[in-house]
Amino acid sequence: MEFLCEKKYILLPASFHAQKKRLYFHDGDKLVLDLVVALDNDAPEYRFPVDVARFRGKTLRVSCDPAMEVRFDTADEVALDYAGKYRPLVHFTSKRGWLNDPNGLTYAGGKYLMYYQHNPAATTWENMHWGFAESNDLIHWREYGDVLFPDERGTIFSGSAIVDRRNVTGLRQGDTDVIVYFFTCAGDTSEASRNQPFTQHLAYSTDGGRTLIRRQEPLLGQLAGGNRDPKVIPYQPDGSYIMALYLEGHEFALFKSMNLLDWTELQRLALPDDAECPDFYPLPTPDGDGVKWVFSAASDRYVIGHFDGQRFTAETEQRQLNYGNASYAAQSWSDTPDGRRIRTAFISTVIPGMPFGCCMDIPQEMSLRRVNGQLRLCAIPVTEISSLYSSSRTLGLTRVDAAHPLTQMVDRKACDVTLRVKAGASFRVALFGLCIEYDASARQLRCGEKAAPVTGENGTVALRILYDTLSAEIFADSGSVFLGMTYIQDANLSILTITSEAAEVESLTVAEMNPFYESHTNQ
Repeated sequence: MEFLCEKKYILLPASFHAQKKRLYFHDGDKLVLDLVVALDNDAPEYRFPVDVARFRGKTLRVSCDPAMEVRFDTADEVALDYAGKYRPLVHFTSKRGWLNDPNGLTYAGGKYLMYYQHNPAATTWENMHWGFAESNDLIHWREYGDVLFPDERGTIFSGSAIVDRRNVTGLRQGDTDVIVYFFTCAGDTSEASRNQPFTQHLAYSTDGGRTLIRRQEPLLGQLAGGNRDPKVIPYQPDGSYIMALYLEGHEFALFKSMNLLDWTELQRLALPDDAECPDFYPLPTPDGDGVKWVFSAASDRYVIGHFDGQRFTAETEQRQLNYGNASYAAQSWSDTPDGRRIRTAFISTVIPGMPFGCCMDIPQEMSLRRVNGQLRLCAIPVTEISSLYSSSRTLGLTRVDAAHPLTQMVDRKACDVTLRVKAGASFRVALFGLCIEYDASARQLRCGEKAAPVTGENGTVALRILYDTLSAEIFADSGSVFLGMTYIQDANLSILTITSEAAEVESLTVAEMNPFYESHTNQ
């Protein structure tokens, strides 16, 4: 098949249970794109839009393995919505396709910018692009499509972004600061990039992040087989920039640059129980006497320590923040206007019959706190989540026993629940088919197959739970314990029930939430 690329999108017909095929797109003799797609001409369930605007004006030859006839429509605009029984209401999803790691998180031009790993052609992992969305408030998101595309150097893996306010790259055009992006070209992850290495690259934007211009030369060649996920942060004391990079196994490296282009390795370090997607940033100490640095990786293991611009020295043992069955590859925003350190991660879940895969966490504000005498990294939902509240009600002191459970009807599929129970009592919280249990004797919080140590502070076990159609985010012990949980909500079980043999519920607040995409105030 040959087609003249005249429009922005090809619309690939696909079904979830069709066999996967590989489509090859040739420009003359050069393979310029290959995609793994569950192509289905006979009875497609969805048509996945794939951006091919970069080939506009060219005649491409298309073939398929295994061999079959290739048919697709084309369009310059695609009307997509957030419909679907299990579509999350308050968590960002791509309207079509799979998403995973958050990438390139920064604040520029009065907007929070969020890029992410995106497969536009299916609801499972493959064909990695960077998708793009932006928000005024971290809650109401607008999706703009893909901005980084696979080529002969590889598919596009994870990375980061900062605003080059001092124009150290020399890439500024006019008076507008450029946004600089760092990402991995994952060689040998497609036919077009066969036998190519994993290398670190740079792109930049002069239009607020909507268009990314790639530089051809890599910033860093291959240092280890799967080296990837560059996270870049300014180091204010000497005006330099620090890059954290995953190498392989449990090993990471730190690099330094004065111009964001030339990088020198500083040191290597390890997180014994973690890998991938490093994050590295300073936070004020709870005593107000300076800052400590946090080094974390994809599974939310972290260490806290000191960084002098040349070397990071861990001052704690490796600790754990997320104990759940979901929430992975957390990254934090750079250049936030109020100095908050805010992060998000992705929640892995695929629902057969739905045109999307996975969603993002509600963004979380990070801090260091002393919890039961230990310095801990803590996460709590950003305050902006309250912009979605449709109603909120609070109950005061309530005694619960075997004959008298505490119940509250919940009318919305998304809600924010805050619960405070006097320490020393075991109790159980059930809503939408998800059960959360606290064992007072073991000082342990359990949800599904996961468990976390929760001791309570100041005589109180305090929980905060964000419920949505496919996830629950559970925070305890001042946010030093987090369980990102994925499940399939049973909306029929909409009575919040707290049971116990004997417990004093000091307070219960239930805030029901509207879908973020119903409100256009912040779009």
